[in-house]
Amino acid sequence: MPKAEKDIVIEAPMERVFDVITDYERYTEFLPDMKAVRVLSRRDNIAVVSFELELIMRISYTLRLTEERPSGVVWSLEQAKMMRDNVGGWALVATPEGHTHATYGIELTLRGLIPKSVSTRLVGQTLPETLQRFKRRVEGMAV
Repeated sequence: MPKAEKDIVIEAPMERVFDVITDYERYTEFLPDMKAVRVLSRRDNIAVVSFELELIMRISYTLRLTEERPSGVVWSLEQAKMMRDNVGGWALVATPEGHTHATYGIELTLRGLIPKSVSTRLVGQTLPETLQRFKRRVEGMAV
C-alpha cells in the first residue's frame, strides 16, 4: 500500500485552515487535478463526499470524512472502482505564532491493472504541490 506523509506551516489560524480543508466542493477552484466534488451527505461531523480526479486517467471515489473541528479530518474509502483502500487525514496544531502546523497523510491501494505511475503520483509526487496549493489558498483569504 503506497503511503505518504508531509507537513507544512500555514500562516493562518487553525480554524481558517480547517474551514478550507472541509470546504470540499471548492477544491476544484485551486486543485487543478480535481475535476468534480460533490458532498453526498453531511451530518454532525461526518461528510460523505464524491471526488473525481484527472491524473494519468480519471479516477472517481467516495470518502467518509470525520471532521474534528479545528484539529483535523480523517477519512476512509466508502466506494471506488479503481481503489481497494484509501485512508488518511489532516492533523492541525497551532504554533506559538498563531499559525497552523498541518500534517497530511495518506495510504492508498489501487485495484487491478492500474499503472503504478497513478498511485505514485497520487501518493507521492503531487503531495508537496497539493499542500502548497492549500497553503496559498488559506493564506490568500481575506481575514
